Amino acid sequence: MLSNSLTTSCDQTRNGAIAVSHWERILRSRSIVLPTGLLDGWIGIASGRVVALGSGDPKEISRSTVDDLTDYVILPGLIDTHVHIRYPGHPEREDFETGTRAAAAGGVTTVLEMPISVPPTWNVDLFEKRVNMARGRTYVDMGFYAAGGYQAIDHIMDLAQAGAVGYKIFLHRPQRGREHEFEGLWAVETGHIYKAFQEIAKTGLKACVHAEDDELLTYCQSDLEAEGRVDPMSHIEGHPVLAETLSIQRAAMIAAATGTRLNICHLSSGSGAAIVREAKRKGIAVTAETCPHYLYRQASDMEEYGPYAKINPPLRSPEEQALLWQGVKDGTVDFIGSDHAPYTREEKERGRDSIWDAPAGCPGLETTLPLLLQAVSSGQLSWMDLARITAGAAASEFGLASKGSIAVGKDADLAVVEMTPGRLSADTMFTRSKETAKLYDGQPVPGQLIKTFVRGGVVYDHGRIVGLSAHGQVVRPGR
Repeated sequence: MLSNSLTTSCDQTRNGAIAVSHWERILRSRSIVLPTGLLDGWIGIASGRVVALGSGDPKEISRSTVDDLTDYVILPGLIDTHVHIRYPGHPEREDFETGTRAAAAGGVTTVLEMPISVPPTWNVDLFEKRVNMARGRTYVDMGFYAAGGYQAIDHIMDLAQAGAVGYKIFLHRPQRGREHEFEGLWAVETGHIYKAFQEIAKTGLKACVHAEDDELLTYCQSDLEAEGRVDPMSHIEGHPVLAETLSIQRAAMIAAATGTRLNICHLSSGSGAAIVREAKRKGIAVTAETCPHYLYRQASDMEEYGPYAKINPPLRSPEEQALLWQGVKDGTVDFIGSDHAPYTREEKERGRDSIWDAPAGCPGLETTLPLLLQAVSSGQLSWMDLARITAGAAASEFGLASKGSIAVGKDADLAVVEMTPGRLSADTMFTRSKETAKLYDGQPVPGQLIKTFVRGGVVYDHGRIVGLSAHGQVVRPGR
């Protein structure tokens, strides 16, 4: 139990703490999710940071200064490790303001944004231009990945100096027609991957890979197209689990040989999780991220949702999903990222006649937290597990020292949840791509987000975006 000692004086500081009279907010809740357990107590906030924690009621502080969130759960704000904004090349899909509104409405207080756009950020000039475009246009804090493919090898060290949080590499070729969005982002030859990993290892940052084997994807998709297959399920068959497991195995071996810190993005299968688990057992520096769609949707959903369920890697079988859940529960999976991938309805509808013509991805910033509340409600995860996989582990692994947990000295990034049943609704979303958010539209959830705080400022409050788009800041890794 934490002490109330800091409430004994409202006019003086103790041990360098900010005086209570200078605190900007005091939040009271019976369920504050700390790394070590639930606290029935309060949070003191000043200058955007948590400056005090106490148990019970803050008895010596005027109740008029306390935000009464007694019956709500206060979580650390989510760090979404996998977000696509698409600006400036495709503002019709999403821009920084709409994307970070969606983040705020999902309890996401830090977005790590992928470098896929027009142009992709594969050199310092393009990276800095993109970061500057975001300044003053975000409701939440943002970090930026850089490209780490074979074309970007000579720029990797400079991109680290520019502030990249990590490097994204596709281990397969771009989808036909989208090559311009993937410049600098892909590497399929083992020598290129080896050299890119060597350079990334020198930076101490992570090589974050889309792990699907290029040769097997090409073979499977060519075979299906030769048969005239254009139905939604052909997308599943064109991306077999083996493509993921082969690619993870190769990436892990190269990471071990080069000393590279590896992250497997959007892990889709339990078979892939088994390889990650074994790599960790061997001491390889590998982490894994999965996404809610792999935990709550299955391959058969392609038949109902068609192009709106087309995602890469694709949705998997119930058996693979069950094994993936085991990986989440036993710690093999480190992060949950949304892989928020906004597109227009027109772009997705191209897949009605041929699934190959639709882009892959779905919106997810606003649905990750309410979906994962199901796992807490059912007992699959504890509140502490949820905080770890949505915030704590990401902060640690990506070097975001001021983020990731509710603790004195950390940024006051908070997601306030009410555990009362509700339903997800695409109509009320803030993403520009809400017309394509069909996977979870109407789905019951056991709880809902009430408020989001970013560095102590309220950016979302009971269904409304509040504050200014200039509130968000650019974050860089501290390692």
